[in-house]
Amino acid sequence: MSSQPASPSRPGPRPRFTREEVLNTALDLIDRERPDAFTMRRVAEAMGMGVMTLYGYVRSKEEVIEGVTALAFAEEHHQPSPDASWEDRLRTDVAHLHTVCSRHPNLVTLILGQTTASPGLFRLRERMLGTLVEAGFTRQRALHAQGILTSYALGFGGAQAGAAIDLPERIRELPAGDFPRLTEVADSYASHLSDDAFEYGLELLLRGLRTDLESPGG
Repeated sequence: MSSQPASPSRPGPRPRFTREEVLNTALDLIDRERPDAFTMRRVAEAMGMGVMTLYGYVRSKEEVIEGVTALAFAEEHHQPSPDASWEDRLRTDVAHLHTVCSRHPNLVTLILGQTTASPGLFRLRERMLGTLVEAGFTRQRALHAQGILTSYALGFGGAQAGAAIDLPERIRELPAGDFPRLTEVADSYASHLSDDAFEYGLELLLRGLRTDLESPGG
């Protein structure tokens, strides 16, 4: 007696959301709330689902942060041409990291606080380190340069995001006799955290790296 073919299994209900929608919701929460307030439960609540349902889309909080990081770094990222100079390649990567930091400072806090070895910023670090080594820097100097450039973008972006909008007013309240130079530039003081200021500093760093590369032992 021949066996009957197995009946095809009935498909389950189609997901209400896409994984990208989950990650976009998570990124919005991260941008709006304190980094230490971000939990899987908050994401589930924002999407109107239970926590266990959320785990059908993503396996862990670490996976959410990794996915959100990829989304943030995909925003307006312009890959330099293959024949671009090493300075231009670094300029593009550092400027892009600065943009991500200034737009999503809470996300950067979460990324830097991770204890697992997820790709995250390491993809950018790997690319920058490769650029520097290919340019001719020794591995040790390339590592130092990569750290300096990364820290500059992270620090400047964080400073911009956390800058007080009333800096000029606060400076004017200082006693002019003790702070003559600051009070003199009170109206334009916040410009030291502008995008133009960031680009100025980046050019100084790149110029210094070029000089170091061309010096003996570089």
